[in-house]
Amino acid sequence: MTSNVGSSHLTRPILVVDDVPANLLAVEVALEPLQRQVITATSGEQALHCLLDEDFALVLLDVQMPGMDGYETARWIRSRERSKHLPIIFLTAYDHDDASVLRAYELGAVDFIFKPIVPEVLRAKSSVFVMLQHNAEQLARERLEREFENQRRDFQTATLRREHAHQVEAHQELARLNAALAESDRRKDAFIAILAHELRNPLAPIRTSIDLLRDGAPITPRMLDALDRQTSMLSRLVEDLLNLARIKANKIELRAERVDVIEGAITSCMSLIEQRHHTLVFDAAPPIELVADSVRLAQVISNLVNNAARYTPPGGRIEVTYGATDDRAFVRVSDNGIGIPVELQISVFDMFVQERVAQDGSGGLGLGLALAHRLVELHGGALTVHSAGRGQGSTFEIDLPRGDVAHAAPAPREVPRVVSPSDERVRTIVVDDNDDARDLLAALLQARGFDVLTAADGHSGFELIRDNSPHVALVDLGLPGMDGFGVAEALRGQCPHLKTRLIALTGHGAEEDRERTLRAGFDAHLVKPATAASIIAAITTQLERG
Repeated sequence: MTSNVGSSHLTRPILVVDDVPANLLAVEVALEPLQRQVITATSGEQALHCLLDEDFALVLLDVQMPGMDGYETARWIRSRERSKHLPIIFLTAYDHDDASVLRAYELGAVDFIFKPIVPEVLRAKSSVFVMLQHNAEQLARERLEREFENQRRDFQTATLRREHAHQVEAHQELARLNAALAESDRRKDAFIAILAHELRNPLAPIRTSIDLLRDGAPITPRMLDALDRQTSMLSRLVEDLLNLARIKANKIELRAERVDVIEGAITSCMSLIEQRHHTLVFDAAPPIELVADSVRLAQVISNLVNNAARYTPPGGRIEVTYGATDDRAFVRVSDNGIGIPVELQISVFDMFVQERVAQDGSGGLGLGLALAHRLVELHGGALTVHSAGRGQGSTFEIDLPRGDVAHAAPAPREVPRVVSPSDERVRTIVVDDNDDARDLLAALLQARGFDVLTAADGHSGFELIRDNSPHVALVDLGLPGMDGFGVAEALRGQCPHLKTRLIALTGHGAEEDRERTLRAGFDAHLVKPATAASIIAAITTQLERG
């Protein structure tokens, strides 16, 4: 295999294939004026090796060669994707019949040149086909460039369109978020205003009762009932806020048990129903049972009944119905009150929404229905509302799965407890940094016959309990210096034989707070504000266990 390099190295060479060296030399000489590189091969196999290494502008191929002849070599050239369009001129010393010529053209031959070669004819034909190949390749390159440019332009256009669409979507989403934030701010502002109103309502009679007592007025049953009722209302407002915060943080837990709480939940609402002179329609028989958290379910039902009483003008009608199938249970609370516009019913279960306003101008906090809706969802059920509009009343319906009632444990019944009489007075220590809370609780316990000592900080409380070994100690958790957890841990660690029962009395009521008090060494956990009955019951329980 030899080559003759012309003046241009940037154009593809010509491949000459012939088994006779003299013929190869004659072709090289004839093609020299074309100033193009010529590469020679003496067999079909050698020619194919050349085609593996390089691309060519033209192949001059002898027909009669030993081994792989020109036709077979042409077939292999045409079988490769890289050389399938390569021009082939057959060189032959013999006249060929029509069948041979047809076979040659079928294999991709572009012409025949007969030996002996006429240099001028060889150069002319080679020049033409080399130029045609060059032009074809140039056109192919230009077509590829145009296609690439078109694709690039289409890509840029599509990219610009996508970016524009994304910008439009981003602007729309930003506008939506801004509107949602503005609505959220509006609702929160309204919520704060309503919260202030709702807090002032129970605080007003409490303040008045205090002023009456300061002026020397006697304590009457009516005054005590008012103070108890308004304090309970404040506690409920705070508990609703805490429950919603727990739900939002996924920290509320349901305690599933076999319950029948409908009648009890309605009974807890009778005070408001009677106060507003409503007619209550409720058939208490037969009861239905389902597996649920009795406290939370009672909370949901009483919320709906209280709302019905609150948003129905005095002398209205409230109807509570319930029923069950094999696997589902429902509770329906209907009233003929102020109703809810249809367009507002979709948002009535959202937080901070006060869509209904009572005739006296008062409104809810926008928490009760949101809390009830979420509690029902946590039970695997649904809470829905229907109202024909303003002045048409409302119907709220709870739908719940009944669960496996047959195998569920019944809800425990609370048994009121009182401290058992004893010859020995119960020694008690109260540890709290709030002077009013500490002194009033001490006075309450002393009035019930307890011997009471007090401490205002953690270190003093620890020393007082350690040195006096009381029967019971009520300890606040948020103490200065050593907190309540530290007091319990120090007592359990340093005084292993101490029999004092420790009760945490704190404003922290989350489940993790209760778990932490038990780990620290407390025996019980009470949440402020605790009633006298709950405090005495907790002390009684601990004395019985001690």
